[in-house]
Parts: sequence; C-alpha cells; structure tokens
Amino acid sequence: WLMAFVDRSCRPETEVWMFASWEGSEFDGQVDHQRQLRQDALILSLVRAIRTLGPAPESIHRDVLNQAAAKVSPDEHSLSSDNDDSPDLSGVSRKDYTAHLLNSNLILFGAIHSSTTQVLARNNLIKHVFDSGLVANWTFVFDIDNLPESATSRGLPVGLEWGELERQHLALVRSRTQIPRQDRTLAVLPNVAIFETGTRKPVAWVFVGLDGSLTTLHVEEEWRGKGLANMIAVKIWREKMETFWENEGESGGQQKKGRRLAHDYVISGNEASKRVSEKLGGRHYADTFWVRVDL
Repeated sequence: WLMAFVDRSCRPETEVWMFASWEGSEFDGQVDHQRQLRQDALILSLVRAIRTLGPAPESIHRDVLNQAAAKVSPDEHSLSSDNDDSPDLSGVSRKDYTAHLLNSNLILFGAIHSSTTQVLARNNLIKHVFDSGLVANWTFVFDIDNLPESATSRGLPVGLEWGELERQHLALVRSRTQIPRQDRTLAVLPNVAIFETGTRKPVAWVFVGLDGSLTTLHVEEEWRGKGLANMIAVKIWREKMETFWENEGESGGQQKKGRRLAHDYVISGNEASKRVSEKLGGRHYADTFWVRVDL
C-alpha cells in the first residue's frame, strides 16, 4: 500500500509527500518480480489519481511563477539569470532546482525513499532536470530523549542571544541557499534564530519544515566552528516541535510516554551538515530524493 499528500497549489515547492509500505523494511536493492508488479501498479495508480485531479490550480506563489516566465530562456521551460548558475555543495544550482517551474505536467515529489525512487524510475516517470542526475539526500533520524550530552551541555557564546526570525529577515535566509524557499511558506514555519546582542543581526537560524523535518539550518561563516548548529537544532526540537511527537497513552494501566523522534535531510556533498547530524546522534535511515514526475 501507499499514501500520499498532494498539494499542487504550492508550486514550485514540494507538491507530493508520500510513504509506501515497502519503505519500512530493509532495502538491499533486490525485489522479486511479483513484488515489483504490485509496486508498479500502486505507483501508476497514484499518478493516474493525481492526473484526474485536473490541471494544476493557480499557485499561491504566483508572483514567483510570473517572475520566472519573464526571464525564460529559448530552451524549453528553462530559466536563466545572472546569479542562478552558482552550484551548491552537491553541484546543483538555483536554476536546476527551478527547471520544472513552467511545465505544469511536471510535479515535484519530495523526500522519496530510494526504493520508491527505483519504482518511479523503472516506470519512466522521472523527468531528469539536473545535469548531474538524481541527487541523494542522507536522511537522519534523531531520538530527542537520548541526545549526546555534548550536544546539550553548551551555552551561547558571549555576545549572542536567542530569538526568532521575522519577515524582514527572510530575504537573508533565501540568499543563503540555492533551494528556492518562498517567503509565504517560511513566514508560517516555526523557527529559532541566534542574534548578535545589540545589533539584532541574525547569525544562525533553522526552521521546522512542512513535513516536520529540520530544514534551512544555516550558520553565518564567521560564526562557524562554535557549536551553534548543534545548539540551534536542540533548541528548536525542545521548544517548537511538540505538535509532531507521539501522544502519550496507557499501556497495562500505566501511562506510556510517547516517543520523540525528529529527522533531517542532508544533501549529498554537504559534509559539514552531515557531521552536525552525526554529532547530534543522528542515525542514517535512508537516502531520499526530490524528483520531478512527468504526468
């Protein structure tokens, strides 16, 4: 079986989040023929169901699409800009991330497990828009009640203080990533930030993503190496994520504490972020992918 959350109104952001039952078992890349047929049938059924929803509705980020259309290049559905070609640590540029933007037949599936990505690929559903091909994200899972002491025992350096980002800070956030984050979305996501005392200049920040993941974690270059990434991750987990934890329940007449798990995605090639996740006790769960599916 599989289940999916579909929201085509949020283009160019992730439009489909899904989970399939086969993702919960150990995956070694080998699948028997009958199992493949069942997987194929389910994935094709999902794509048909999305197609029957009709044309994509107008995006809540319509202004972004209009700006993209204004600078479209002669190449079909590709965008060009003076500063869109700089690659991130995985070799992917902002232009790559938005390559599907003007083609409504392409839909962005997010955080797709490697086993499900294989199903999409063997059914020729993936539209490759990156020159480097599919880019993996290392997915880490964290047990919030068993974080390493080294991640929880440090305080902020002198001259810094805790706070939250406000709308006037979002342009700075967007400028620090090649992934096309949108102000409308960032403004409603829980966040934690670290500011310089006095100037109130943000030097580090992190958000809780739409799927509950740790996202857009960033530390300004001059403040790196001081443990701020670890501190800010622990802070947001402890103070901004109660809605995502399992509810407490009763077992055998006794109150049972719900598990508190969190996760993040580290794009392949970002070794610094990978080290942060490992220092926080992150367990590598799987490789996941953002893929453009051709309807």
